[in-house]
Amino acid sequence: MILCDVGNSRMHFFDGGKPLHLTFDEGLGRYGDEVVYFICVNGKIAPRISKEAPGWIDLSEYRMLHSDYRGLGIDREAACLGAWDGVVIDAGSAITVDVMERGLHKGGWIWPGISSFKEAYAGISPKLAVGIDPGVDITSLPKDTESAVSFAVLAPVKRLVEYFAPQFDITITGGDAHIFAPLFPEAKVDELLVFKGMEKMIKEKRC
Repeated sequence: MILCDVGNSRMHFFDGGKPLHLTFDEGLGRYGDEVVYFICVNGKIAPRISKEAPGWIDLSEYRMLHSDYRGLGIDREAACLGAWDGVVIDAGSAITVDVMERGLHKGGWIWPGISSFKEAYAGISPKLAVGIDPGVDITSLPKDTESAVSFAVLAPVKRLVEYFAPQFDITITGGDAHIFAPLFPEAKVDELLVFKGMEKMIKEKRC
């Protein structure tokens, strides 16, 4: 079984081994003739998938998450289903935080992704074109520019998760998971989380 998480800039494939991250051209060229179960948050690439990969099966037609959240993306739903219980932090092109309690989605919020934060700061001033330090001290006020930027990006994530879900287990996924992992030493980093949720959809809906 081949799974594909179609993001805003790449396609992420999983067939039971190590995830494979491809461009749209590479992904469609390699797997266009295969049967692939997929989710897609990129409206621009969806018509190409329909045309060039007619055998692909869109799992957005088989949604199953219990939630009162309006407009929840299929990628967030898959990540939440993969975790089932606890806090899910998905650090990709956007940073999403969702709270799950025994299969019930309680709600969540969205920040721009790390790359968007960096672009925004660099657009303000070249002096703010700095990296994000995962090890920044968020317990004291910053005293240099790089620390100040890193603090501003990371501290709100830590504080809001602690406020809304202090007793919940935390799972982190996404391409920038390594940046957030130091904030939550007890958290589990799971690059397969979205695929686990997709597998649950397939099993539950027998598609």
